[in-house]
Amino acid sequence: MLDALRRVQYRQVPWARRPGVFEYLRALGLMDTVRQKTVAPAPGFHAPVDIAVLTDNGRVEFTRLERDEKQPDWETRRIEDYALSEASAVSILESRL
Repeated sequence: MLDALRRVQYRQVPWARRPGVFEYLRALGLMDTVRQKTVAPAPGFHAPVDIAVLTDNGRVEFTRLERDEKQPDWETRRIEDYALSEASAVSILESRL
């Protein structure tokens, strides 16, 4: 999950080529998409690209997971099923009301 959030953080996910994990992140409210205009050195039409970006909740969760990554038990925890922190879950639910 942290690796997927990192890819979104650095805008490395063109939405048209996304793996399934990004649908999951979007469903959780951790990311969204924005239209990014392409900058091309050649003249002519260059279609805009939709890029995945972190939401405010996604940035909070990314920070939490990065902090957790520094803990001694991270290798064990990272392979467990993903669960949002309680604060993130509440925040996401409140934002959908």
